[in-house]
Amino acid sequence: MFLFGKELEGYVDGIIHEETQLANIGIDLTVDGVKKPSSPTDLDFGGSEEKSGDLEVVEPEKRSPGDDYGWWNLEGGIYIIDFNEEVSVSKGLGIVVPLDRMTSGGSYHHPIVFQGDLDKKPVLHVNSSGLNLKENARLSRLVVWT
Repeated sequence: MFLFGKELEGYVDGIIHEETQLANIGIDLTVDGVKKPSSPTDLDFGGSEEKSGDLEVVEPEKRSPGDDYGWWNLEGGIYIIDFNEEVSVSKGLGIVVPLDRMTSGGSYHHPIVFQGDLDKKPVLHVNSSGLNLKENARLSRLVVWT
């Protein structure tokens, strides 16, 4: 059974605006940071030669000097996303999926299925036309199956 609305509050810390983020099934997660891979990752069979690639922080830019929040103006490609919220699913199974508001424009991330702390970062695939993300934009939805 999926958990509904307020039943998810104990699973998520750092909610920005509860009224907006709580959905009928699930809770929306918001973007806190964007990184772009800047060097290759090395993978081998046994793991002794593995090396994680470097990630370059992408800084948001304000459109006007008086703006409170900036925008990440992302070109087509691959990015790593950080969420504002901290998520821990102690009972059940957590699933993070992209919101339709993003996928309808041709950008997406694969679903993330996990138990315990959400320590995996979504790999965001941005379409060739680009994607503009405002700081704290609702990007994904967490649902919990118990």
